[in-house]
Amino acid sequence: MDLGLKGKKALVTGSSRGLGYATALGLSQEGCVVTVNSRDLEKIQSVERKLSSQTGSIVKSIGADITHPGSPEKIVSEAADMMDGLDILVTNSGGPPSGAFQSFNDEDWQNSIELNFLSHMRLIRAALPFLKESKAASVLTITSMSVKQPVPN
Repeated sequence: MDLGLKGKKALVTGSSRGLGYATALGLSQEGCVVTVNSRDLEKIQSVERKLSSQTGSIVKSIGADITHPGSPEKIVSEAADMMDGLDILVTNSGGPPSGAFQSFNDEDWQNSIELNFLSHMRLIRAALPFLKESKAASVLTITSMSVKQPVPN
């Protein structure tokens, strides 16, 4: 399928597995230059090699945790430097641990807010200057469906 993305520059966070990996794979198959990200440097470098050899597209990797202060800005800046710009930002992160409402303390809730809201907001904010330079800027945010619809545990 040709989605008209050939040559576009994309950053996909949380892309060592799951939806993030599938998104990075799809963008690579469409001919995008893709920067993948995960907190696990070894794993994301393996993803870089795998996607690059599988799709023939240029794939870069950045190992950093999006919940750490300053990391979203660093990730976006490094990705834009490596790709000479940014057209597509896909903010993706793993979900919080499952469990009953009463089983979580304030620190658990704060960690979930950092992971599922603030990290996405910080990534978008950091990417805006680069996306404003793009003629095809896009942002896709992937988060848990439980944000919209509560699920057991």
